Amino acid sequence: PPAAQPAPKPISKPLPPPPPRKVTIEARTLIPVRLSERLSTETVQTGETFVASLDKPLVVDGLVIAERGARLEGRVVEAVQAGRVKGVAQLGIQLVTLRTSDGQTLKIQTETFRKEGPTTKKEDAAKLGAGAGIGAAIGAIAGGGKGAAIGAAVGGAAGAGTVAATRGKPAELPSETRIDFLLNVPVTVTEKQ
Repeated sequence: PPAAQPAPKPISKPLPPPPPRKVTIEARTLIPVRLSERLSTETVQTGETFVASLDKPLVVDGLVIAERGARLEGRVVEAVQAGRVKGVAQLGIQLVTLRTSDGQTLKIQTETFRKEGPTTKKEDAAKLGAGAGIGAAIGAIAGGGKGAAIGAAVGGAAGAGTVAATRGKPAELPSETRIDFLLNVPVTVTEKQ
């Protein structure tokens, strides 16, 4: 009789991979970034985009969503130049996308980060004072005390004209500026398989 053949081993099926993890980046999460470019109310307009990089890894429930250095894009939501007589420059920016460690691009929505340009009140006062001083000196040479008073008034008016013709300083954020943006709306991330 032929030798008994061993029974074939049942073929084991590989276990299915575990389902992809899902985590939610909650609203009010801080997203620390560094700007990759200079933003100024002199050079940008509302609606333009800008690039930034993640300053620290973004980790949720032990899952690294994005590594330090990950790319983010933002949008300028406000770019107002300073007025000639009054008003300071205003710059407002938000983040709109985040590139994850596994190559996904997440749409995000953050609160607006705002930056105001510096006021120029001290410089304006100096310009007015300089104009009045020069006018007084010219008036004194030309007509003594009475001429000095007239010259000071004329010089002060000329200084005021200089101030009115000069725009205030722009609102600026230099390249490499570190900003913490606050996430407005939660974002659910599904790990890519």
